[in-house]
Amino acid sequence: MSEKYTLRRATSADIPEIESIFNAARAFMASQNNPQWQDGYPYADVVKSAVDGGNFRVLEIGGKAAAVFSVFEGDEEYDDICGEWLTGKERRYIAAHTLAVSPDFRGMGLARAAIREAEREAKERGFISVRMDTHTKNAPMRSLLLSEGFTLCGNMTVPGRESFICFEKLV
Repeated sequence: MSEKYTLRRATSADIPEIESIFNAARAFMASQNNPQWQDGYPYADVVKSAVDGGNFRVLEIGGKAAAVFSVFEGDEEYDDICGEWLTGKERRYIAAHTLAVSPDFRGMGLARAAIREAEREAKERGFISVRMDTHTKNAPMRSLLLSEGFTLCGNMTVPGRESFICFEKLV
């Protein structure tokens, strides 16, 4: 990574930038024939709730939000997957979601940095793993997760949406 970023929790002042990053991510995914997020997810209420709940993280460069992601203590959608988590039914994991990089900062390794920050946070907070999922057609994210040492654990279908593949990494 050529420029150093600052990691911080998102604030309500970040919401317009976060939504702009997600809009650009949707367009990028559509250009890659990936239907993920094409229904408008992450919806404005989801973003606001996660920001208000302290779940969003921002990687900032030069005063601009360069990448965003969210972290949660577990995720009920992960309770039942077709497959098996490395840690089984264990609930001491961080679920990292909604990772996106601003088009102004693509190619700088920020998605990789965000994943590593989620791992660092999990370890610091005493969790044993990080779990993530992505759409089956999101080849860049699948490749990134595997290159970062995540294990493909199975898949799940979210009601009203398509099939997602699930990954976990011990920290």
